[in-house]
Amino acid sequence: MAPRRRRLKTLPDANRDFISELPVEVKERILECLPTRDAARTALLSRHWRDVWLQHERLTFDCEFLQSLQDNGDRTLVNIINNILFFRAGPVKKFTLDINAAYGPSPQQFDFDKWCLFLSRNGVEELNIFLYSYLEPDYQLPCCILSCRTIKKLIVEGPFIDLPVNACGIFSNVTSLAFLNVEFKRSVNGIASSISIPKLEKLALEHCDGIGEFEISPPKLEILSVIGSIYEFVHSRWLVPHFKAIKTLWLCGSSLECMRVSMFPTAINLRVLKLYELKFGYHRKQLISSMQLLQKCPNLCELQILGDELGSEDDNEMNDLEDRNGRLFIQELHMLNTIKIEDFSDESALGMLYMKTLLSKYPALERVVIVKPSH
Repeated sequence: MAPRRRRLKTLPDANRDFISELPVEVKERILECLPTRDAARTALLSRHWRDVWLQHERLTFDCEFLQSLQDNGDRTLVNIINNILFFRAGPVKKFTLDINAAYGPSPQQFDFDKWCLFLSRNGVEELNIFLYSYLEPDYQLPCCILSCRTIKKLIVEGPFIDLPVNACGIFSNVTSLAFLNVEFKRSVNGIASSISIPKLEKLALEHCDGIGEFEISPPKLEILSVIGSIYEFVHSRWLVPHFKAIKTLWLCGSSLECMRVSMFPTAINLRVLKLYELKFGYHRKQLISSMQLLQKCPNLCELQILGDELGSEDDNEMNDLEDRNGRLFIQELHMLNTIKIEDFSDESALGMLYMKTLLSKYPALERVVIVKPSH
């Protein structure tokens, strides 16, 4: 019987570039997982990778990117961003600009304007701007961003916004908006801008100035967060038109101090209420306003509270707040099933009264989580 012939194993070509032969979708996914600087360096690997890089749709210029510029010689931040941004071979779907002047000279307003104009004309859908000017004047968000029809999600921190009186067409396709430390101005004094954002579902305002400078009417708004942006009673009127429709509301203790909750309509659709920096220990006004707010939410299912500073309250000041059973005057709510309270201390009599009321007035409660301060 003839011996069997051994089959020789054929070794793959050692010089073959298997990585470059990966599908474009895989290479694009690889670039998405890399910082922008490392993603740009893949263009040096081969023509295939260069083509993928030039069509890469996500760019991020943040602290990590800025730190990497320290060994780039005379190349400035503005030049590098220009070279990366303006040589795109396709749309830039997501763009993040998070610049700290501590890592070098900040861009000028005209640089910022050019970048925004390019993005608005090249299909940007998600735009994140974190930009502060350490020298006067502050940055201004260009009008081309306000009127851009491709943006769906926008986060702005730092630049001020000059609102036109006729704000028709502003943020026409945006579904999620967040403004942090933004000052709203208006072109004509005494005339508030009226803004209709037909597709807006989520709006966040954090430590903003001038929210009374405009009126907003988003018919699809479901989630509203207003933190540290209500400083006068008149500002609380800004919330009134949205109260009936929203399903989730985030507020802070300092905003509650400036609210006339009695003027609010019933929040018939509100399911989740989150209160930040609520002063259990010594701020009577905040606790009363929060209780009044709960009365406006008959269908509330979940309440989350994050406590703030602790202090002491004179028991005599609480006598007019208690009923015969030693609880705050408040009607029962039959839908609330979850309460989560963080940074709560049992050292305050007013805080304990508040907690006693919460636990006794909601018969449908199923889950209660109370977390004491860590210190």
